[in-house]
Amino acid sequence: MTDINAPAIQSDTSVSPRLASLIFSGAIFLSASLLFWVEPLFSKMVLPVLGGTSAVWSVAMVVFQGLMLAGYVYAHLLTRYLDIRQALLVHLITLACAALCLPIAIAGGFQTPPQDGLPLWLVGLFLTSIGLPFFALAANAPLLQAWFARSNSQNAYLLYRASNLGSFLVLLAYPFLIERSIGLAAQSHLWSVGYFALTMAIIASGLLALRAPALKTAGAVRDAVPAVAWRDRLVWVVLGFIPSGLLIAVTVHIATDVASGPYIWIIPLALYLLTYVFAFSDKPLLPARAMLALQPFTTAALVVLFLWATQVNWVLSLAGHLTAFFVAAMVCQTQLYRSRPAHEHLTQFYVWMSLGGVLGGIFAALIAPQLFTTVLEYPVLLLASLLVRPDLWQLSRAVWKKDLLFVACIGLGVAAALAVSGAPIATFLLLVMALAAVLAFQGRAPARLVGLAALLLLGTHFYDPSQSVLLQKRSFYGVYRVVDVPPGKFRVLYHGTVAHGGEQIRDDQGQPYRGRPEPLTYYYPGGPYDQSIQAVRARAGGTLSRVALVGLGMGSLSCQRRPGENWTFYELDPMSAAIARDPKLFRSMSVCAPNAPIVIGDGRLTLRNAKPGIDLLLLDTFSSDAVPLHMLTRDAFALYKSLLVPHGAIAINISNKNMELAGAVAASAAANGMVTAINIDRKQTSPSSKTLRFQAEIALVARSQAELEALKLGPDWRVIRPGPEVKVWTDDYSNVLDAILTKMRAGSGQFAASAQH
Repeated sequence: MTDINAPAIQSDTSVSPRLASLIFSGAIFLSASLLFWVEPLFSKMVLPVLGGTSAVWSVAMVVFQGLMLAGYVYAHLLTRYLDIRQALLVHLITLACAALCLPIAIAGGFQTPPQDGLPLWLVGLFLTSIGLPFFALAANAPLLQAWFARSNSQNAYLLYRASNLGSFLVLLAYPFLIERSIGLAAQSHLWSVGYFALTMAIIASGLLALRAPALKTAGAVRDAVPAVAWRDRLVWVVLGFIPSGLLIAVTVHIATDVASGPYIWIIPLALYLLTYVFAFSDKPLLPARAMLALQPFTTAALVVLFLWATQVNWVLSLAGHLTAFFVAAMVCQTQLYRSRPAHEHLTQFYVWMSLGGVLGGIFAALIAPQLFTTVLEYPVLLLASLLVRPDLWQLSRAVWKKDLLFVACIGLGVAAALAVSGAPIATFLLLVMALAAVLAFQGRAPARLVGLAALLLLGTHFYDPSQSVLLQKRSFYGVYRVVDVPPGKFRVLYHGTVAHGGEQIRDDQGQPYRGRPEPLTYYYPGGPYDQSIQAVRARAGGTLSRVALVGLGMGSLSCQRRPGENWTFYELDPMSAAIARDPKLFRSMSVCAPNAPIVIGDGRLTLRNAKPGIDLLLLDTFSSDAVPLHMLTRDAFALYKSLLVPHGAIAINISNKNMELAGAVAASAAANGMVTAINIDRKQTSPSSKTLRFQAEIALVARSQAELEALKLGPDWRVIRPGPEVKVWTDDYSNVLDAILTKMRAGSGQFAASAQH
């Protein structure tokens, strides 16, 4: 590549290099901070419209990356065809036009999503609402770096570190400071103030660049700067593609078990930006050699985490996935910085790098869900990060053949061992753990490293001897699996990693079960959910006139319906409804509620069209193990209360291993004058393959204390009242981080520390 440290001849200038660096760095820092503040801010605004799914963030990332690319192309054109004075004028006009879109808010006409074409609809929502301001901000980093390079002899690439540092710090501040203390409306107005401050900083930077005479490059040096080769451009695209796609894939993976919101999204995005801070340096704090040495160990750790996905503590699993992502991204970013061109091609470099990022995002967020029935893009992109190791492409063809033949023999040996083993589950676990240990020490044999990683990552992804998979599908809202659990007595629907209901398919003698399906998992007879339904039914005189159930799953609760009762089901995902309706998969709906209406759409949006007079509202709004937070706000409970009859109640499944939700439910209910009781069934200590009964935590909300007492709940139910220090969740404000920290402090099955029992 071209030597970017080539000598230059600089004329006298009245501009202090230190002052120039300070002003330009400050402007880029502020621009990046605003750019990455608006991402979680606006995405959180959009979440309630689409049921709180993490797919909102995946599509949002594609839009943001596309706008980033457009901004980089715009900056490249300005610097190539206009002088600084003309470019400054054009950019100020662009900033002024973008200011007309402030304050940040959802554009009109996008309040109700369609049932089909959600990704494209979501793209339109983002472009219409914040497209122009985001585009204007995206151009600032390369544009200011180009102005700086034209008027200063210092390394302009180092300003990119200031940009990513600003992005990283605001992302770090968002869940810990901003989200916990400021509502969305206030954030939007504060962001507008920052935008106008940035405009002043852009003007100052442009004027400073105009005052400084442009660098005069010697003719011999100019001739030494060749045109960029297409091979180099392809390298930049590939090195931008892998970490960008991996960012979305790992975010989808870790968001499955908690909640879809800024706290979860920000962690991998912040680490992604931090890799730029560390990698874009002539003397990186984390040397490339250290990252290459760590990569086999983090890949082996991921194999173990995939193997024990449902057993490993979530915090430990999160740390493992994020560490592996960080190391893989660092390997790519370090190679990217090493392949950078001279300053004359700086903006072009960012354009091609950003194009790779856009393509990676499109692949992970839009193409992969259509191609794969699982999140296969995650292990595929991890393997791709191993392929950019520089030592890999220096191997001879003979070494490749020898090492891949060795891996193939291992694969055949594993298959043979599983075929003859009397205990395939134990054999599989033992072999994978042993091979993961071998994988960790293959750093000096890169071909063998790639081959073993492919064998183990794809093997643990596709093969599970503990389950028999009947159906596997993927929609915009996640991955569904219908499995028969050994020894074949039960069938379960999984969304992500969590069971969304199951039913018995064989009796104890192994014969097909033909009786009325019995609700299992969280809904079993005698459990808290069953108790709440029976109590409200008794209060209504033995028959529930109208019941609304939000969150269908595989239809377990439909078998709580009795003759003469009118039940309506509300389900976000059409795919989930189709699975529940299919009698070849599950019998509950076809036997217990064959003609019950199913309303497709987000629960909050569709309930607005429901007529008042509901006796019992059941909320079972899972998205894997995450509860959509907009279903638990004060505004949501105001809607629920308006739909209930005077003696009506709300039963909410808040079973969750990572978030404490009882306090949030009680606070939102109390804000509407309602009272909450909680029941955790401590008799069920863990999921049982013999009974398929899971420990459930259920909240029952009544209109008043008198109505709650009239339900005559048993001694296992406890009334909780939020203390004055509890901040109520609203559509403008929610605090996921505190819910997670409270759960971690209290331990599984404990109530919020701030709640008064």
